Amino acid sequence: MNATGWSRGLEVTGGGTGVVPHAGLALLRQLPDRTGLTSGLPAALPSPLGGHDRGRVFSDLACAIADGARVISDFRAMGDQRELFGPAAPVPAVWRALKEIAAGGDRRRRKVTAAVSKARRHAWAQGIERHGGLPPVQVAGRRLEGVTCIRLDATVVAAHSDKELAEPDFKGFGHHPIIAECDNVREPLAWMLRPGSAGSNTAAGHLCLLGDAIAALPPALRRKLMITCDGAGASHALVKELDRLAARHGYQVTYSVGWELAAREKAAIGKVPETAWEIAVDGRGEARERRSDDACGNPRCAHRACWIEEAHVTELTGLLREGPGGDQLKAWPKTMRLFARRERPHPGAQLSLPETADGWRYCLWVTNLPAATKGWRGQCACIDAAHRVHARVEDAIRTGKDTGLGHFPSHDYKINQAWLGASMIACILLSWLKLLALDGSLARAEPKTLRYRILHAAARLVRGGRRRTLKIAATWPWAEEITTAWQRTQAIPHPT
Repeated sequence: MNATGWSRGLEVTGGGTGVVPHAGLALLRQLPDRTGLTSGLPAALPSPLGGHDRGRVFSDLACAIADGARVISDFRAMGDQRELFGPAAPVPAVWRALKEIAAGGDRRRRKVTAAVSKARRHAWAQGIERHGGLPPVQVAGRRLEGVTCIRLDATVVAAHSDKELAEPDFKGFGHHPIIAECDNVREPLAWMLRPGSAGSNTAAGHLCLLGDAIAALPPALRRKLMITCDGAGASHALVKELDRLAARHGYQVTYSVGWELAAREKAAIGKVPETAWEIAVDGRGEARERRSDDACGNPRCAHRACWIEEAHVTELTGLLREGPGGDQLKAWPKTMRLFARRERPHPGAQLSLPETADGWRYCLWVTNLPAATKGWRGQCACIDAAHRVHARVEDAIRTGKDTGLGHFPSHDYKINQAWLGASMIACILLSWLKLLALDGSLARAEPKTLRYRILHAAARLVRGGRRRTLKIAATWPWAEEITTAWQRTQAIPHPT
């Protein structure tokens, strides 16, 4: 077999005309225009006389980042497509726009955030009309309808050169941003760049971020909230604020926050009867158990001896509030309940001394979900499952690092703050694309998949009859999805 036969007689040259690479980027650039973001940004980013529209420059930068741009010079890939996108700003103008945002400080960044929030209201209204409601939160194979879920989490972004306020942290050297994400649509609501040495459980940062995230939601979606945070971000001030939010008349706010396993909690766990541990469920709502090594030949048998339960859940609230030592949680809100989960550690896991003794790894969290809650949501195993799905925010951060979050381009801290804003808007645009224009697996796809299948598709630009037609290759497997998505974005009404 001649492995190089396909390339025999093939030559590669430049100079092609009418060819548009990354043609799917037109879908993404259409979204800020249709939702009012492009028209709303100029009020936040005034343009110099005779200069490029700073609102257009910033939204185009977000589109380029969503398309895979990692550094500002990558903006050329979009700026050079004049036949499709018209005159676009050169790379130096992008730098100037970021510097102007940086010079404007918090006041200008708040104006940008306000413009994004206004566009979000229009985009989500169209998404709710298309789907019949905001996508539900998925918990243990069930759909939690009518609840808006906000997840808070911090991450470390490594710096491979000396950058302002890049500092040593528990993972190396870099910055320590914190993000609030809406789990319903996998979209960032608020963000904050912090020095590398910023603590994971710094209450002031979490409280500020939480307030910004709630303010970013459309008003009608702020009434029923679920707010989650892992143990690294837990603090007395955060739980107290969540309790205050939940106590407001006309609001339903539940929270699920990680909790430290300290001496009093270890003592309480030691007093839990074995019969009080309930089997935990996985993400599909099925019992977390596996077949034993000496199980019978029927993989679907109901013999309890053939199955090993891998995780259990129990509530510790009564032991700590009503035990012999009195109320050990009296400094915390009365509505707060404490739960524990134990699970078999994976091979090679590092265990504490008590965990080594009994062979279980423990995880604790608190919630204010009332004990009288009826139905599946009030079950102990489902309360645990609702907390464990907080891990989905890790996926948002991981994909965010593929969309600008993983690399800050400047030495200047304030310019990197502006870049973080552009990268978060890029994530928002990708979320809107899936919400408003895509179906099936593409509506659940990660950025890398969307780039390969949709954004990076090549096309031929044809002119005729005072029209321009972008012709996606007939052999491209996702050509129909691209054309359908274009029709849907074109149909989005402009905000009034």
